[in-house]
Amino acid sequence: MREIEDILVDYFGGEELSAEDSMRLEKWLEEEKDAGIVPVLERMRVGKMLREELEREPEAGMEAIRRRWRRTNWWQRKVWFVGAVAAVALLVIGLAFLFRSPAGGEKVNVFADNCTLVTLKLDNGKVLPLRADRTNEVIVKDSFSCIENDNSTLICMNDGIKEDNEEVAYHTITVPVGAEYRVLLPDGTKVHLNADSEFRFPEMFAGENREVYLKGEGYFEVAKDSAKRFIVHALSMDATVLGTSFNIKAYSEQNEITATLEEGRLQVDCEHGQRFDLQAGHQVVFSKLTGNAEKKSVTTMYYTSWREGFYCFNGETLENVMDVLAKWYGLDVFYMDEALKKNKFSGRLKRYDDFLYLLDKFEETGNVEFIIKDKVITIKKKNRLRM
Repeated sequence: MREIEDILVDYFGGEELSAEDSMRLEKWLEEEKDAGIVPVLERMRVGKMLREELEREPEAGMEAIRRRWRRTNWWQRKVWFVGAVAAVALLVIGLAFLFRSPAGGEKVNVFADNCTLVTLKLDNGKVLPLRADRTNEVIVKDSFSCIENDNSTLICMNDGIKEDNEEVAYHTITVPVGAEYRVLLPDGTKVHLNADSEFRFPEMFAGENREVYLKGEGYFEVAKDSAKRFIVHALSMDATVLGTSFNIKAYSEQNEITATLEEGRLQVDCEHGQRFDLQAGHQVVFSKLTGNAEKKSVTTMYYTSWREGFYCFNGETLENVMDVLAKWYGLDVFYMDEALKKNKFSGRLKRYDDFLYLLDKFEETGNVEFIIKDKVITIKKKNRLRM
């Protein structure tokens, strides 16, 4: 019989396990003596990047584990580390549990598991839950329209035509913190909604324009229609297009509204009659505090990469980075020193990777320290050792 250590090496190396080895690994993980260790490491959320660092530089990896263990307040648990051997064994148990692939290869956002469901509020006030795992689920069907829920996408179709004097119903999809969803509108326009967003849209596009309303963040791939302009109303900003791809970020609690154009042309109107014509690579930032807007050239990847499942940033303030993490993982963030919000960092994070690895890097390269308890992160200035 093979040793469990050998089976774990094959497992983490991506090797296909035999039926016997798989059964032994499953049984070993479920033994009562290991059960108390699993929740601890699950909360630590040791991720893929940390595992790769552990393989590359064992000492550095173990130091990251110890540092994370110290700062996440595990004093209530009886922790036993008998040298490096016990520490590595503990880590391996947790990794084996955390990285067992879910059925069907489905990605799991551990921090989003307890979030409320994405919902669709119909024009008549009825609220329907939208489950990401449903396929071809018809949730609305009448003589004019049909709405299906299919693999995290709300598909809206027209089955009829309304007269010009008939009122068009508007529906609202709400995406909570920790989630994301897509909407395919009746005209073929694709909308990708980020966490903590609300999107209001008509059952069909009637009249001269195609108008929708956004609170939060959404990426739009607008279907071309030379006869009907597509207008996104996002708080104090309106974006008008005929056919293009762009991102709008308009969270009510944030001080800025941004429109970033990736392809095509875009007209942006802000308060006080401020109008901008954008070409690909341009961005308009509207300040709610001053009422002023400005246009600038940007690398669009830093503002649109979220829809591909990762967050890429360059010289971004800590406040903006933590705002993104808070919405993705349902976190509450507090600063012991307001000046720390202006610290700037660069990096890249996949949505389903371990964000604590990113915070480790921030601690190594900056003057910040993160205190983590459950979903609350407190940020303070790093204490410098006196010589």
